[in-house]
Amino acid sequence: MAEAMPPRLGKYEVRRELGRGAMGVVYEGFDPGIARRVALKTVRRDQLEKDEAQELLSRFQREAQAAGRLNHPNIVAIYEYGEDGGTAFIAMEYVEGRELKDYFDKSERFSLTEIARLMGELLSALDHAHGNGIVHRDIKPANIFILHNGQAKVGDFGIARIESSNLTQAGSVLGTPAYMSPEQFMGQTVDGRSDLFSAGVLLYQFLTGEKPFTGQLTTIMHKVLKEDPIAPSELNVQVPRRFDAVVRKALAKRPEQRFQSAREFADALQQAMAGGPEEEATLVTDEVTLLSAEAERTLVSGAAVPAAAGEATRVVPSPAASKDAPSSHGMVGTSVPPASQAVAKSRLPYALAAGAAILVAAGAGYLYLGRGGDGSGSPAALPTASVAAADNGTIVISAVGVADPSDSRLAGDPALLQAALREDARRQLVEKAVALNVQPASLSRYYDLLSARLLSRSGDFIESVLQEEAPQQEAGGLATLGTRAVVRVREVQKSLNQMSAEERVDFIRNNGDPKISVTINTRGEAGDAVRSPIAENILKERVQSFGFRTWGDAAKGQPGADFAIVGEARFKKLSATLQASGLTIEKYVITSWTVKCIDQASGEEIYFNTTLPQNGSWATEEAALKDVGRLVGEEFSKSFFLQHFRFAGQKVRFRFGALPDKALLPKLQQEMNGLRAVLGTRLDGEVVEAELSGSLPATAELAQAAVLAPLNRKLGQPCFSVVSTAGSEVTVGLDSRCSSAAGLARLNEAPPAALYEATPGRRAEVVKNPALLKKLEI
Repeated sequence: MAEAMPPRLGKYEVRRELGRGAMGVVYEGFDPGIARRVALKTVRRDQLEKDEAQELLSRFQREAQAAGRLNHPNIVAIYEYGEDGGTAFIAMEYVEGRELKDYFDKSERFSLTEIARLMGELLSALDHAHGNGIVHRDIKPANIFILHNGQAKVGDFGIARIESSNLTQAGSVLGTPAYMSPEQFMGQTVDGRSDLFSAGVLLYQFLTGEKPFTGQLTTIMHKVLKEDPIAPSELNVQVPRRFDAVVRKALAKRPEQRFQSAREFADALQQAMAGGPEEEATLVTDEVTLLSAEAERTLVSGAAVPAAAGEATRVVPSPAASKDAPSSHGMVGTSVPPASQAVAKSRLPYALAAGAAILVAAGAGYLYLGRGGDGSGSPAALPTASVAAADNGTIVISAVGVADPSDSRLAGDPALLQAALREDARRQLVEKAVALNVQPASLSRYYDLLSARLLSRSGDFIESVLQEEAPQQEAGGLATLGTRAVVRVREVQKSLNQMSAEERVDFIRNNGDPKISVTINTRGEAGDAVRSPIAENILKERVQSFGFRTWGDAAKGQPGADFAIVGEARFKKLSATLQASGLTIEKYVITSWTVKCIDQASGEEIYFNTTLPQNGSWATEEAALKDVGRLVGEEFSKSFFLQHFRFAGQKVRFRFGALPDKALLPKLQQEMNGLRAVLGTRLDGEVVEAELSGSLPATAELAQAAVLAPLNRKLGQPCFSVVSTAGSEVTVGLDSRCSSAAGLARLNEAPPAALYEATPGRRAEVVKNPALLKKLEI
């Protein structure tokens, strides 16, 4: 049974319960003397275990003493500590706003400008607290409050430590695991740099929407102590790389390697912000709809680009503009007043102007059904783009959506048909990104799982739509719609890796998997570096156990490797003479070893580590070197390389010879754009230039399997085949049985070739006409 709410606590009237925290109940109170609302945080002595009551009450009182010394606009103010009838309480500022945790839980994101402002206010609060000898020890989203005007306030100094206190010193572990510093996990004495580590975790979550250290308690502990998280710019392509260095320093394992003060942290963050103009990335909410359902706003490098019709653009207001319901908090009262209008209004002129510019740029060719991208009735060509993954983890992909107008769910409604086409096109964009990573057989085997986990979340992976054709009615009874978009292939890759771990799915990877070179040097007391084949071979065995290939010689700059592992071990030889026998014993000790991994495509050091061994000696240098290879190998996992591998397409030029009518080339190009392995095409005279994904190294084999085979299935006979190759160009021959216009009539009459190579699940999703579905299955 819930305890009765007391009518008063000390001089304060108790009005209502706000929430229950770890130490007791939080009430809304009222100070009649000065007519002020307060939050009353309570602890009842009779509800505590006898052996812990005194310590908890001492900590509770200390919280009031600690926070009461602080006077800062970004710290929740403490007014009074008191006791009433066995209930200890703290009267504190009543905060009207939302927990930062609430924003994160609802996946609401902030612009870089807002992140810098909120982090600046948090760090200012910590700078003030640390200057007064107080360490918070539990910086986390639930202890950060965003007021209705957007201001941040730090609350709950419930486990803060005054430097002179004899409570909660070294050996006591307090805090929230995902935000705790390494020294907190180790039970060591902490100082303000521990708070800065926790603030670094918050910054990471602000930038990426994810915590850097996740899992069960032991997993989190291992990651905090041993592993560095993926750089924020790898998880969110809109985060400039200069922020990676700020996060990396904030999350350094050793306190002396971190920022030494909150002010230093704040200055580094401001320098990162000042590095250049940034796009402000925000998530979608339902606050402000700027464009009608007839247009979609797409920004690419700051320019307005015409995009798909039928979708609205929404702008996320700052935290100040939120209208979400209040959330209870265990430490301070929370309520949400009407949203701040000033912030929302300040954004509207820019947003409306951008929307107007987009509508002008889009033109009738993009807004009305039945018009191609060139303003004609014919489909607009979707030009190819370099599909090698850019540093920001995106590539441009073209795809063709397919829908069945006879589907009863579409009810003959053109708007519903267009929406279905757009949705399918976006699913195909993501499926092509998946095909960059895994082989066709593996994709087909797990298609249902991929459809549910990835393809249905196309919006999470598509950064922007660059171009969309008008819907086309095909002679075979289906409707199609071509789309070209920027796709976050790094995010797709990450989701695949996550599925492999969570669903225990073993995807067969494309492109031969990463190629890795290895160089391990040793350096003795003389100072000369010497290559160590022993250590290298041990490391190569581990790399090959992942199914990857060890490749080339990094020291000679051998091209071809995707990653280069470079390590160095420093040795010292120790000698000791046994007095009893006069024998001299020699031992080898490793004084330090370093390792780094370099992305050969960009030159970026994606991993580095230095270890200073505490114990251990070896009878021979060879034994020590074997252990070096083993220790270096343990720094890497299979998922590490897959997370950083840049899956890319292969450019192939198709020269179709002996076509009865050159006007068939645009139709062939359209068919190719719909194929899973084709990432994009461009018509160059009589040649279709395409970017293909796949693991077949030979150009002719890849062209035949990825493009010509599905075209031949559509035509019902082997019409197309590779006649010759010259570099990246293949000449395609046409069988005499198909050399007439009638022989190629099925190009216009049959369903798209992409459906002939599709899995049964994919066909069933699209085709609702039983007769047509049966044709595809034959």
